Amino acid sequence: MEENKKILKFVYNKFVQRFVTMLDTLDRRISRNITEAGIETRPVKSNGLWCCVLLPAVLVTYSLLYKVSLVYSLVAYVSVGIFFYCILFIIFMSVSCLVLRENVYGGCVASSFVSALLIYVGLGQGLTYSLLFTLPTIFMFSMLLRWSLIMFPKTYTIGEAMIVAQGVVLFFTMFMAMIMCDDNEETDAETELINTVVFTVLSTVGLIVTALYHLTDNMRTLQVFSYIFLIAAGYAVVTLHSTLGMNCIVKVLSYIFLDKNRAQLFTFWVFLLVMAMCVLLVRSKLAVKADTVTRKSFHILASLVFLSGIIYNVPLITLGAGVGFGLLILVETLRKARIEPISSMLQSIFDVYKDEKDCGTFAMTPMYLYAGLACPLLLVPKHEGYDLELLSGVLATGIGDAAASWFGSRYGFNKWSDSNRTLEGTTFNILSQVATIHALELFGMLEAKNALIRTTIAASVSGLIEAKTDQVDNLILPLTTLLAFQLSWFLR
Repeated sequence: MEENKKILKFVYNKFVQRFVTMLDTLDRRISRNITEAGIETRPVKSNGLWCCVLLPAVLVTYSLLYKVSLVYSLVAYVSVGIFFYCILFIIFMSVSCLVLRENVYGGCVASSFVSALLIYVGLGQGLTYSLLFTLPTIFMFSMLLRWSLIMFPKTYTIGEAMIVAQGVVLFFTMFMAMIMCDDNEETDAETELINTVVFTVLSTVGLIVTALYHLTDNMRTLQVFSYIFLIAAGYAVVTLHSTLGMNCIVKVLSYIFLDKNRAQLFTFWVFLLVMAMCVLLVRSKLAVKADTVTRKSFHILASLVFLSGIIYNVPLITLGAGVGFGLLILVETLRKARIEPISSMLQSIFDVYKDEKDCGTFAMTPMYLYAGLACPLLLVPKHEGYDLELLSGVLATGIGDAAASWFGSRYGFNKWSDSNRTLEGTTFNILSQVATIHALELFGMLEAKNALIRTTIAASVSGLIEAKTDQVDNLILPLTTLLAFQLSWFLR
């Protein structure tokens, strides 16, 4: 027994501790370099460099474990190249911040070749096609990452900026792959309608955001915004007409309201939305600063929307998630657009509910929450028992994180080392996630083999990370929970 302890201690001191020390040294070097370069990241202890592996790991693991579409495989292999660029970026940043300030593209080319070779060998695509597909993607990621860190001070840590840039670029890559690739898989009418509506909404919001960004100060009026909105609405109608036909609006409304299940779900979501808006308006008029527990109550409301959608109608919640995310981006744009009286009203609401982590240019925490709840709908390929994994965001952020915050603030006394989180809060985090899945199974709402065992593993991983990390929980916990579920894939 004593010899085993000595062996474990030797391994820990020789390898684990040395690896942790090396990462800590690397992190401190990067912090020093970005400070000297005058770049302000979100003020926390660490840069969250480890976050860059999460999204590529989820995509690659799913593409290896399950039969996925050609589009999914392409996106997964491109994410490997993006991950390689992140590693090179971290190495360069530990030496100098020149990679941020200057157009250094050697890392982009090398990373593009990695993805291109994987696509060429693994998917049998032409080498020229592979390079043409990967080069622009990696270059776009490089530009977006540098732009995020330089133009938006105190908004991201390096790790958070990497995840956001990865998500944006890979989402765009997915749409391009859907257009360019002949997948030999027929898309049903329902999926076609959902993809069309989501694409139309997001592209319309993109047009509005672009127009507002280029407005001069004297043009930032409600009247000018009305013109922009009408032009964007015209674009949306034309796009829907050209893809869904002349009766496109009727098709969308019929899809939602002519099915009893979908109509009931939609009504329930509208009720929750109205309730949340009433609370927001009342609280903003009182001008009483919301505490952490009050903010977490909105986690519960958002989770109820996604939980009900995932259990009863995945296609409808996919449609709603895409449209809702576009509207959320539009609201945040209007808050920053200096268009009165809209911007001041939104700012007053934001001031009441602002999280201490939202100290930068944008209100990223609510967008992270929404993206965290919705991302499994995009990342999890359809397979037997996949409903459990679709709930990753709901379990990790909507239920577990909110439960830990509430219970820890009231009954937590024993804190983790180097953290303001409590052991009691972490324990309740894990138990609340397991209890939720048990309740869903008990009432026949969820059928997944070994769901409780898999949830216990995933909840333990996400609970421990939530307790120790200083990165934004809403962004990283859904991804770590997905990875933890994949570690227990053999139990499904």
